[in-house]
Amino acid sequence: PATSSDLAHQPALSPDGRLTVTAPANGEIQRYVQQVSSRFGALAVSQDGTRAVSYVCQSRLWKNCDEPGSDDSNIAIPSGKIARDEALTRCRSQSGAACILVFINDDQQREFAVQP
Repeated sequence: PATSSDLAHQPALSPDGRLTVTAPANGEIQRYVQQVSSRFGALAVSQDGTRAVSYVCQSRLWKNCDEPGSDDSNIAIPSGKIARDEALTRCRSQSGAACILVFINDDQQREFAVQP
């Protein structure tokens, strides 16, 4: 259950659920969108909207993101899922709180606005 202190930690989320990001975070988002084109990756934004953290797979294969030589593995995890977990983990470790997933590959998962 959310406590009032949790809510105070989420100024970027407006009451209608829209996410607002700072201009520097938006710069990261735009760089990610250019970088991820024809590749796999994910981008997460901190709850306060001040940082965007992305992870782009080196491999352009549908499966197994950055693990060359794992073709003989029976387990193929879609690259977007690997990238999603990496982006969320890195964002959480940098911001100290759970993050909000905004992109998987070049599919936007969440609407956002840029702070004026």
